[in-house]
Amino acid sequence: MNEMVNVKEYLISLGYSNESIEKILGNNSLTNFKEDTLLIHIKNNYNFFITFGYNHKDILKMTKTLPTLYGYSIENIKQKIEDLISLGYSKSDVIKMTKLLPALYSLSIENIKQKIEDLISLGYSKSDVIKMTKTLPALYSLSIENIKQKIDDLISLGYSCEDVIKMTKTLPTLFGLSIENIKQKIEDLISLGYSKNDVIKMTKTLPTLFGLSIENIKQKIEFYKEINLEFIMVCDTKNLMQSIDLTYARYVFFKDKGIEINKNNYKKLFFDAKRFKKQYGIDKSTLLEKYNYQEYKEKKDNGIFI
Repeated sequence: MNEMVNVKEYLISLGYSNESIEKILGNNSLTNFKEDTLLIHIKNNYNFFITFGYNHKDILKMTKTLPTLYGYSIENIKQKIEDLISLGYSKSDVIKMTKLLPALYSLSIENIKQKIEDLISLGYSKSDVIKMTKTLPALYSLSIENIKQKIDDLISLGYSCEDVIKMTKTLPTLFGLSIENIKQKIEDLISLGYSKNDVIKMTKTLPTLFGLSIENIKQKIEFYKEINLEFIMVCDTKNLMQSIDLTYARYVFFKDKGIEINKNNYKKLFFDAKRFKKQYGIDKSTLLEKYNYQEYKEKKDNGIFI
């Protein structure tokens, strides 16, 4: 039995499909290895990744995306990890980022440093860049021209350059959305009865609106209309971060206590969990269990008014 069969058998024992094995063994950078050397590399690198903190599923997923991970020397992998940590990331950050973007291991540290400098030149601080790339490591795989174009596209929609910088600090994944998707979300929000200026204001305050489904937003609008707090959508948009389930539960909780929620005291609906429990003696999980929004919505949709 030759060594290549042993390599295949080992990969099968790890849980790869035949299709994935063909992709791995057909990778140009791995075909240059002698068969026995490749087997040693795969075993050693797999064991290193396990020891470093990845789990089995992580490694399979990463190496299916980037088979060359099995061709790197342990020393090179360790050096890349040390380089990333020296830039300001923690060990857990490196694991999280490379799970999302295994290709980070294939980028030179010079390339990564240059991207940081390029982003700083656009108006971000180094700490901004570190924070953003923890959420969206794919920023390192985007060209600076691509990033500049996205900023220009957003400015063309009615945002200022300062707005875009601030928004993408909060929601780096904006750089991962197509401008068509962003335009569509703006149109969707306008179709719900808001002016374009309202939508610009809302998304400047809460960029994560671009990450919410229009159905999710509609549910919130509908409920806030019911309780006469629709002004929150434009005037205090940041509160839309809170789930409709929790807002509903708290609203009915206050109603049961005889407390009317209105424009003057609505902020208590959005207290952080610790403050709410301390002040009212009930925690989030109990609230959600006792006052179930989905049950309420189902009854309402079926014409049962409660």
